[in-house]
Amino acid sequence: MARRHRRSKVTRVVNLIKRIIAFFFSHVGLCALVIGYALLGAVVFRAVEGPHEMSIQRDVTNARHHAVNIAWNATFRVNKLDKDQWYKTVHTEVKKFQKKCMWAIRRGYDGKEYGVSAQWTFTGAFLYSLTVITTIGYGNTAAKTYFGKTLTILFAIIGIPLMLLFLTNIGDVMAKIFRFLYARSIRLKYKLILWHKRRKAAKIRRANSLVNRLARAQSNRGFGYGGQHVKSDCSVESMGVVGDVQDLLTARAQLDQLEVKESVEAQLQRISVPLSLVLLTMFAYLVAGSILFCLWEEWTFLDSFYFCYISLTTIGFGDKFPGASVGNDKDAQEKLVITSVYLLFGMALLAMCFNLAQEEVVNKVSWIASKFRSKDDDDYD
Repeated sequence: MARRHRRSKVTRVVNLIKRIIAFFFSHVGLCALVIGYALLGAVVFRAVEGPHEMSIQRDVTNARHHAVNIAWNATFRVNKLDKDQWYKTVHTEVKKFQKKCMWAIRRGYDGKEYGVSAQWTFTGAFLYSLTVITTIGYGNTAAKTYFGKTLTILFAIIGIPLMLLFLTNIGDVMAKIFRFLYARSIRLKYKLILWHKRRKAAKIRRANSLVNRLARAQSNRGFGYGGQHVKSDCSVESMGVVGDVQDLLTARAQLDQLEVKESVEAQLQRISVPLSLVLLTMFAYLVAGSILFCLWEEWTFLDSFYFCYISLTTIGFGDKFPGASVGNDKDAQEKLVITSVYLLFGMALLAMCFNLAQEEVVNKVSWIASKFRSKDDDDYD
């Protein structure tokens, strides 16, 4: 019998460990899958669009240098007194350069200098991958080649459902964690209240003990004097009253502690995070991002808050973007990485807030429905 009990206990422990491992790896694996998919997209899009971007920039730079050289040579080759011939030569070359620029713009040229600034760095391509699968779509970076556009379609077909699954899953996990932390805060709050009640009860007990000693001393003095039986009888009666008061105060202190414990248990059974706390959490995250971009891009606080809000709600107008971050220098790459992390974690936080808010709204609607139902039953009676 004891061996069977030990075996069943070991089985329960093993099953619990299996559930914990499955729970851990399911969520961590999904997070790793989303990040790995975005990294794969960064590698692919950089390999496809990066050479095209450099080729366009190189062509425009060479065309500009060629136009300048023609103008410089024409200054010495053409008769300096023949203004019309010099103007005709330079004007023809400028028109060629203009056509070259228009051709480059139609193929994705954005005015950036070759070797100085680039969109399709690894971090820029990673941010592009995130904007595709999160459906933000700023539009400041987009595939220009036919192959890149085709890859974007295929990448989005797989990535968007994967991202939705990730947000649903991670939002539920973060909601459980947030709910657990909220429950722990409630427990801590009521532990402090119970501690205060116990201190109060200890003071009452000490006061009761002091009153007992005083009453006992008074009773002894009453019996100590000869012929004062009335006084001793009064002392005994006062001791009885004091005892009743002590019992009443002790019972009252115990009742207060019991009420606090029952209140804790009732709240923990129907634990739900208040909607105000959920909104405050999301607002605090938006404010933190606003301060960050305000310092980086030297935007106004309103513009920074607008950018964070438009991004996390996946509206993504594209009129605001940390444009100074698009570059080859180390500082710009770090900013792009932090922007990507901010967007990814922010959307997970938004999914958590939707989860908690939905639960709170459902509880409120159920409570209102039960109130109306009980009112209708009362009217019927």
